Amino acid sequence: MRIHKPYDVVVCGAGIAGSMAATAAARMGAQVLVIEEEGYPGGSLTAMGTGPMMTFHAGEKQTVRGLTDEMVERLKKKNLSPGHIVDSTGYTYTVTPFSAEGMKRELELMMIEAGATILYHTVITGVQTEEGRLRSLTCFSSGHTMQVSAKVFIDATGDGDVLALAGAPLKKGRDSDGKDQPMTMNYKISGADTDTIRRLMEETPEVFPFLYPKAGIQKKAPRLSFSGFQDIMKKGIADGEITFDRDIVLCFETNTPGELIVNMSRILELDPVDPFQLSRAETEGRRQVFELFDFMKRKIPGFENTQLLFSGPRVGVRSSRRMVGRYTLTGEDILAETKFEDGIAAYGYPIDIHSADGAETDSRFLREGGYYTVPYRCLVNDEIPNLMAAGRNISASFEAQASTRTSPCCGALGHAAGCAAAMAALGGVLPTQVDVQRLRRVLSEQGAVVD
Repeated sequence: MRIHKPYDVVVCGAGIAGSMAATAAARMGAQVLVIEEEGYPGGSLTAMGTGPMMTFHAGEKQTVRGLTDEMVERLKKKNLSPGHIVDSTGYTYTVTPFSAEGMKRELELMMIEAGATILYHTVITGVQTEEGRLRSLTCFSSGHTMQVSAKVFIDATGDGDVLALAGAPLKKGRDSDGKDQPMTMNYKISGADTDTIRRLMEETPEVFPFLYPKAGIQKKAPRLSFSGFQDIMKKGIADGEITFDRDIVLCFETNTPGELIVNMSRILELDPVDPFQLSRAETEGRRQVFELFDFMKRKIPGFENTQLLFSGPRVGVRSSRRMVGRYTLTGEDILAETKFEDGIAAYGYPIDIHSADGAETDSRFLREGGYYTVPYRCLVNDEIPNLMAAGRNISASFEAQASTRTSPCCGALGHAAGCAAAMAALGGVLPTQVDVQRLRRVLSEQGAVVD
């Protein structure tokens, strides 16, 4: 076993939360290692075909700034993103399309420039704890077993893998039966006739239910997002051409005109943290992708000449394990637009629960322009106090996690976790002992919105 030098902070997972955490901690002067099982950063945004990012805004106010917005600005300068544009589905305020390949490189550059060390192609297989502290991780890569130690660890794996290995308190799924939101296999297509779809949005806005009350906003969107064609989808289900519950077409144009992300498959009754069920989800997801692609090419206007670019390449997971921290954010907190004294991130996305039982989506919206903050207490726990959570595995109820799981919020949470981890490691204290008001000042100075 290779024993590596101790680090101040080890970040587990280089998705949007982990990449922001590693960048933030390294910029604060900490010695940082980030461990990622893929060969590139970006997580669901680059490994699962997820996009666009939504939403950085609450009404006219931009609530997600700081490092995550810096990343968007870097992409814009390289023509890898149009930046924040109106959400032409009408569901929320803005969407942020991007080049997935460009994001891989930009996140990587941000971490490297900050001084973080990146370890790709590495799986965490075990943990070593002592007196209630996480001391080291056992990792495996390319036939080598390694042991990595640190003062502070951040679990940004999404599924809370390190939290689970360390024995931290966890919850999973909805309270009634433990079921998670369905998984989805996204896919990308080229050759979509977006002019035809725009014309339909102009002439028949009632076909697009979230757009209808805001008809015309699609004219302001340089890249198209749309949600509609319910009657066609329902007939396809009734005729047996679609064999799973998905009653609406949902597509988002990427940074490349005419290239669309199709977010429509719905994989029910499979557990995202059971290895065999997760593998079945990959197979079922691809089956649904080919079924959808064939149907939409024949039945949805503007899709006649589309080509399938790729699926996945990993199935997307909306919800799984969640840490039980010092505070659990609730759906009531979100809908009340609660601003916490220890708030470290502000967000205005609705509660967006895809039913674990079928096609329905339960959307609960805040007031126009309303937003809430996430308290720092949701990132830390008392059982393993030097192990933090960042991203969709923070301490939140099933309902609240249906809002905080989306990428701009995860980026903001990663930014906060990275700063706090560095403050703890360099200051010789636990993350639970960090001066939260100082942390809030640091985040504000770095451009983040905390109130």
